[in-house]
Amino acid sequence: MINPIKLEQNTSIRKGENKLGEFIFTCSEGEWQLALKTLPEDVRFCLVGIPESIGILGNYGRTGAEFAWEAFLNHFLNIQHNRFLLGSSFFVLGAIDVSDLQDRAVALQKESGYNHQKLHDLCDELDERVEAVMSQILQADIVPIVIGGGHNNAYALLKAASLASSIGRVNAINMDAHADFRQLEGRHSGNAFSYAMHKRYLNRYFVLGLHQSYNSEFMLRTLDAREEVMYTMFEDIESLDETLSEAIHFMADDTIKTGVELDMDAICFMPSSASSPSGFSMEEARSYVKKCASLLNVAYLHLPEAAPQNERDALLVGKALAYLVSDFAKAFLKRKVKQ
Repeated sequence: MINPIKLEQNTSIRKGENKLGEFIFTCSEGEWQLALKTLPEDVRFCLVGIPESIGILGNYGRTGAEFAWEAFLNHFLNIQHNRFLLGSSFFVLGAIDVSDLQDRAVALQKESGYNHQKLHDLCDELDERVEAVMSQILQADIVPIVIGGGHNNAYALLKAASLASSIGRVNAINMDAHADFRQLEGRHSGNAFSYAMHKRYLNRYFVLGLHQSYNSEFMLRTLDAREEVMYTMFEDIESLDETLSEAIHFMADDTIKTGVELDMDAICFMPSSASSPSGFSMEEARSYVKKCASLLNVAYLHLPEAAPQNERDALLVGKALAYLVSDFAKAFLKRKVKQ
């Protein structure tokens, strides 16, 4: 179910330097469940990849999100292990093995007159696999950091986090150009949060930076009708700090954890499933994950939808994801020290 990685294949050793990949914990094939139970106390984060674009295809998108995990690893493992961030804070679980589902989804896309319902059914199977792994990570009391795949995986993350909670629900904050609150028409990347709220896994939801031209009136009215949902339009944001403060105030709860979502589509010119010339800067995205990690009762970090199509894309995506993960981890660990 898990495809482990060999750290030495992704880590470039250089004399006089130490890289995160030299100190990160990992596991052998078939031993990930045991490894989760025997990790040292210093390990606070579990890195997981979901190499798929099944939910994206089911939402009329394009492939590429299946390559984000590998692009990320090539850069993250080669970050310097120094006073600012230690490799020993991380456990690299590997990638959830969904290759059979991905192959079936791509084959469906190539068929003439294919039925989208078949892609939605594959997404249901994907949900089950992702939830099964996430549930065990959460039981180990470490923070999952999930890379790659479509935003459809937010549903399985929210379900696993809510079932692991004594309250049975979690909140979610999402930096995104799209609300992903579409109709319950079969699972795909555009309705993870509507399904999660319908199933009562999602308690409160804040979407930061919706684009006016890319969210339907029906969806906006659906969001408006719910007291437990708030959103801000990208076009209306004058101060990201003030908007973030409002969002965090809406989310903040000592008893209910919050899933931190950042759709890579939200970042300007990021190679992604719905890349845009307009959006948040990389610096704003980094500020977002740092503030969330510092001020919220975090359940997980989810960075979906990056979709590198070539070597240049992989360089940009890999380094961007590495910055976001390291920023999140540093902010989270500083908060833990203060407590």
